[in-house]
Amino acid sequence: MSGEGEHEGAGADGGGGASPGPDRWRAGDEPARQDGERRPGQDSARDSDGEAEPDGGGRDRADEAERAERQGRQEERFREATRDPLADSGVPGEARAAARIQRAAQARFDIRGNSSVFDRTSFDRAHFGDVYVGARDTAAPVFGDMPEDELDRLREVYRAPAGYATLKRFLRGRRVLVLGGPPGTGRLTTGLCLLDEVTTAVRDTPSRAGEPPPEAAEADDRTGVGVLVQGRVTRLAPSDLGLLSADPDAVAGGVLDGGGLLVQLPDGTGDFTAPQELHLDALAARLAAKGSYAVLVVSPASPAGHLLTGRYGLACPPAPAGELLEWQLVRRLADCPDPDALGRGEQILKHPLFLDALGIAPEALRPSETELVAEQVARHVRGELRRDELLDACGQIARRQAREWFTGAADPLPPAPDPGRAGAQGPVDTAAPRVREAAFRIALAVLDGEAVSSVADAAELLAQQILAVRMPGRAHGRPVFAEDLEGLLTSCRAEVRSGEEESVGGVPVPVRTVAYRGAALAGSVLAEVWHRHHAARGPVARWLRELADSPRPQVWVRAAVVAGELATADLGYGFAELIRPLSAAKDARRRFFAATALAQAAGREPYRSAVRSVVADWAQAPAPALRWTAALALGSGRIVDDTRQALELLCAIGGRDEGAQALVASYGATRLVAGSRAGEAATVLREWSESGSPEQLNLAMLCAVRLFCARTDDMWQAEENDGPDAPAADTATSVAASVGRVWGPGGVRLAGRAPGQPGRAGQRALAGQDERPPVPRASVEVTDAELARRTHWPLALAVAVAVESAAEPLADLLWRSLANHLSHEAATEGLTTWLRAAEADAALPGRPARTYVFEEAAEDASDDGTDGRRGEILQALLWLLPGMTRDRRDADRLRWLLRLMTDAPEEPMTAAFARHVVAAMAAAGRGRYGRGEEQR
Repeated sequence: MSGEGEHEGAGADGGGGASPGPDRWRAGDEPARQDGERRPGQDSARDSDGEAEPDGGGRDRADEAERAERQGRQEERFREATRDPLADSGVPGEARAAARIQRAAQARFDIRGNSSVFDRTSFDRAHFGDVYVGARDTAAPVFGDMPEDELDRLREVYRAPAGYATLKRFLRGRRVLVLGGPPGTGRLTTGLCLLDEVTTAVRDTPSRAGEPPPEAAEADDRTGVGVLVQGRVTRLAPSDLGLLSADPDAVAGGVLDGGGLLVQLPDGTGDFTAPQELHLDALAARLAAKGSYAVLVVSPASPAGHLLTGRYGLACPPAPAGELLEWQLVRRLADCPDPDALGRGEQILKHPLFLDALGIAPEALRPSETELVAEQVARHVRGELRRDELLDACGQIARRQAREWFTGAADPLPPAPDPGRAGAQGPVDTAAPRVREAAFRIALAVLDGEAVSSVADAAELLAQQILAVRMPGRAHGRPVFAEDLEGLLTSCRAEVRSGEEESVGGVPVPVRTVAYRGAALAGSVLAEVWHRHHAARGPVARWLRELADSPRPQVWVRAAVVAGELATADLGYGFAELIRPLSAAKDARRRFFAATALAQAAGREPYRSAVRSVVADWAQAPAPALRWTAALALGSGRIVDDTRQALELLCAIGGRDEGAQALVASYGATRLVAGSRAGEAATVLREWSESGSPEQLNLAMLCAVRLFCARTDDMWQAEENDGPDAPAADTATSVAASVGRVWGPGGVRLAGRAPGQPGRAGQRALAGQDERPPVPRASVEVTDAELARRTHWPLALAVAVAVESAAEPLADLLWRSLANHLSHEAATEGLTTWLRAAEADAALPGRPARTYVFEEAAEDASDDGTDGRRGEILQALLWLLPGMTRDRRDADRLRWLLRLMTDAPEEPMTAAFARHVVAAMAAAGRGRYGRGEEQR
């Protein structure tokens, strides 16, 4: 960056690219002139008569032209300081959208090792009601008739869902009901209860004295398969499922007159051929002749799933989980001697710690899960279970669900391809539907809460990767018009919602989103796939790298956060497969992906130390792409705890190759200011603007321009307490600050004292007389809360208000950027955006003419429902501006800018607002250098 900071008027020896003396860089030594003013020495090449000197005149003119060209390049760089690192991607506002999405994605992970994310806790198997969890759900159906005492028990415990009456009417009318739903949703129980109710006539008919029980049906001589045992409610043996297609009459003949038949169709293919509607027609006719009924239970993704779209198909409505959970708890605490036991149990079900550990919305629990939860809570209320054991037992539910989803999810493999039948003539992977379902679950875990289209496209990309591994050398097409989205969402325990997406121009637009019905499911799915299925790592890693090329930040940012989190499970593998291949890529988006993943991986020790070593090495690497990635990673604030050291690394990156990467270095440094370490970072930058090297001064001025022009949501990332080695809040780590908090008018929290007179700290520090206390690092919790409600504010104003130790050094730094010869134009444009934002925020909505909050009484200024009160930005601006005004020239600059804005041909500022700003500055004692402009 040696050539980036030269002022006009530097010595002739500076024309060859050498850095000018530090004195020529000091902001304020040569303040920016207004139009028409002349700089000293501007006409030094001419004599007093205005004629050129004969000796060296041509050389001086050439040097002057070269200096003018170099100065133009430097001024252009400061104008470009407002661009984001992805400005060339063709997606306006992509960096701002990336920052917002990264905040949302990081919120889904607890980097301190929450058991719901990447926990290696093992679990073998369990049996809950009619659901066998652990290995594949291969529990065989009950053979023969259902015992009456079991039907009595179901009748007692069953809670009918909404739509149950519709199912019963449908079954009575059609005689055959295909009931659809994923395993574990209560579909079998619902089918049994339906059959129990429609066959009450058989149950209530008294047996005639001496009459023998019904005879068992004879074995079918034609097929030689199974026997069908008659009973009021009968279940068909798995070995006889083929009779549904081969001989529906034989199936109906095994059902008692007036009785019911329950059939569970398999989820996999195997040797089973799914029946068609014509077979069900024959079965229904035969059952109608006998006054009997049949319920066929089907999974939406199974080979028989097509029956759900036919005349006999209906989806099984979800069980009323909340009601069922409360009833289960009442039943288990009925014999507890403590009269307050039930009340304490109900409080536990609503407790935030319990809900967080459960990780699934209580209303989304499945019947068997409500039974488990009620049992564990009841044991805890009785004193049989400690609180940590209760929370751990509830946290197992999401992990068990993920285990069930991915155990044998795509087996069996198809036969080996025939060498003579390659390509389209080769064998078809019959497990492709289950592979796509598994891919959708993984894609949803990565993009949880994003647009349906994003998740569906990402899932298909992953499915292609997995299918290519299963059957190499074959092109696998994508089914068209064959998707059952509703069934897929039900089997994945997901739901479609209405949301917003900033895909085009950074403007939020409505979009259909999809998300798991529980925060723990996404992490459990990723943990299950990454830890227990090593063969899936390769396809998943290649898929995540492929997502880095997506033009939608909603996709690639979330993929980057997940890549960083997955890398911590096996850092050597994750770094080599997920991060290093993208860190030196030509495409800026891919490098941004790698930097985001590095920042996520550095969330806790010992991974942070490893990442810190890598980033420090990349910061000095000969490859510019690696330095670019390191600069972005350093800006996250997670990698290097010492703020000064992080800024020095960024300065070294920005100073190499004549400042080729100064812009990305300033972007990273500005992100350090946008958080709890703002006081430290702003103080270091202020020091560099006063007495630093040319490279340090250049970085400080570029950061000041970014602080002027950026919004809070462009840079801010929610922070977390990243482990025991993270500096505690209010821990002294570097330099100076004011203390105490006061509240300004309208509830704006301001620092303990107004930002001081700029231009003093550097002289004291150089003289060795700096006795100020070190700067305390602000509370992460408080800073995040304050900046979260000011995401639409100008960044520097929001930081100055949220972090008290940052106000004074920020005001000084910003003043210097306004006075600096190279940065004053871009900084002035940034100040213009502040004034525009303050005017818009102070305007009262719903008024026929533009009216401001300061023109009405405080009690008459209504709140329009936005976060914060109207006029907060204006109050913060008027509080910070005095610290950015040093002398008459600064006051004149502000008045001149207000005059330009009121005279602007498009969207002029009102004279009332301009007068209010001038009057407020005069009242603050900084506007007394003027010439009566407040009367304008």
